Amino acid sequence: MTRNRRGFTLIELLIVAVLGSLVLLATLQVLLTNSRTYRAQAATISGQQTTRMAVEVLFAELREVSASGGDILAMSQDSITVRLMRKFSIVCGTDWTGQPTVRVISDFVLNSGDTLYIMGGTNRFAAGDSVFVFADNDEDMIRDDAWIAASVTAVDSGVVCPQPDSAAALDLTFNGQGALFTADSVGIGAPVRSYEEFTFGTTTMNGDLYLARRDTGDYIPIAGPLAPSNGLEFVYRDSLGAVTTVDTLVAQIEVLVRTGSELQNSLGQMVQDSVLVWIYTRN
Repeated sequence: MTRNRRGFTLIELLIVAVLGSLVLLATLQVLLTNSRTYRAQAATISGQQTTRMAVEVLFAELREVSASGGDILAMSQDSITVRLMRKFSIVCGTDWTGQPTVRVISDFVLNSGDTLYIMGGTNRFAAGDSVFVFADNDEDMIRDDAWIAASVTAVDSGVVCPQPDSAAALDLTFNGQGALFTADSVGIGAPVRSYEEFTFGTTTMNGDLYLARRDTGDYIPIAGPLAPSNGLEFVYRDSLGAVTTVDTLVAQIEVLVRTGSELQNSLGQMVQDSVLVWIYTRN
């Protein structure tokens, strides 16, 4: 038996094709919008993480700077060179009979007798370290207190401090620097701190700008990428909040970190972020 079967007409096929195309275009548009939104959100999160890391690094390092003590060596709108403390101890003995020698506690431990020791591990002084030794001089006067800048020429670890409790110690010798030290200028309990010189600025890596730090070598990237033209800015202010160009008068450092991206958000604006912080120096 033969049945009369009808197929789709050309018009019906065209209608189905048009409707299917519209559905596919709408789906594609949604996918493209979601993709742009995801990339914009990822860029926003990356920018926030970059500014947060940059600010945390600069805040942790620069708040220890003593401008009045000469720790700021150079400063400009986009970089700053400072002396940063790296090691610390307490004097437990001195010897001025030959070359100036200062004995310092070498281990940080809190024992059952509540005796506090000060250093340890790899944080021990070594020959070649640049240090500041606090000189109290006349104990009844404040005006003659000073930090002696010296360089450690030799370290002897086979010694102990008489107090507290025969603690392990280090003898720091300053050969040829006797003129810096006078009898009784450095007393028991005086702090000793070593320092290194670092410059914080920007460097380019793979075409992007990064917050970076260097000592005597090349810049090492720390955080980024930053905005290409004004990603890092420093403003230096005195104790009254006025902008100053005198390094010893700096009481606060205003730091502005900016990030940028070529991506656009849902409003058609470039994805970018910025953080402005005030860092008060140790004066």
